[in-house]
Order: sequence, then structure tokens, then C-alpha cells
Amino acid sequence: MEKNNLSLYLLNFVTNALINFDHGIIPACTTDMKLDLGIDDVQLGMMGSSVYGGLVIGSFIGTGIFDKFKTKHIVTISVLCCILSLSLFILTKNLFLLFLSRFLTGFFQVCNINLFGVFSCFFPCLDRLIR
Repeated sequence: MEKNNLSLYLLNFVTNALINFDHGIIPACTTDMKLDLGIDDVQLGMMGSSVYGGLVIGSFIGTGIFDKFKTKHIVTISVLCCILSLSLFILTKNLFLLFLSRFLTGFFQVCNINLFGVFSCFFPCLDRLIR
């Protein structure tokens, strides 16, 4: 395995670990988050579901992105954006930025978790069959 590919897979692994930790820790500490942020149940529910809004919208956009750009570039950019969106959630108490961070976390994880395996593994095989 080339060094560039190894570093890409390591970056993808670390980001997936962060995202899975994020998705596991948020439900576990919702009561503490609600008290720390001073939000009510509706706002907490909207913040939790904004991740799924990002996943849905990202799924529509993500399918076309893999046709236009190289998988390596897409995954690298989406990994970096996931790290930035998770960092934004840690650094702010502004409610709009918290919603935006959760939405962006869902949006950018589409390319890493949901679509990366499909497009990077399946379509290159078709490419070789067509040629």
C-alpha cells in the first residue's frame, strides 16, 4: 500500500472514530447538554435531528459529486470538513452554530461513511469491465 493511500485510510479511520464517538456521546449526555446550553426539549430534539437532515441532503448531493471528482479528493475534503464541524460544536454555545455544526456533521459524513465504499469499490470494477 502506498504511503499516500495509507495516510488517507488512517485519516478516514480517525474521522470515522470521531464521528462514531460523537454519535454515541450525544445521546448519552443529552440531559447535561440541555442544562449546559440552556435549551428546551424542542431545541434539543431539533439539534439531534439536524444530523439526519444533513445526511438526507448530503445523500442527494453526494451521488453526483463522485461522478465529477476523484474519490481521494472527495474523501480528504469531507474528512477535513467533518473534523471542522465537530470542532465547531465543541467551541461554541451559539444555538445557530450548534445546529449548523450538527447539520454539517451529517452532511459531510455521507461521503465518508455511506458513499465512500460504494463508489470507490464498485464503480472502478465496472470501469475495468467496460474497457
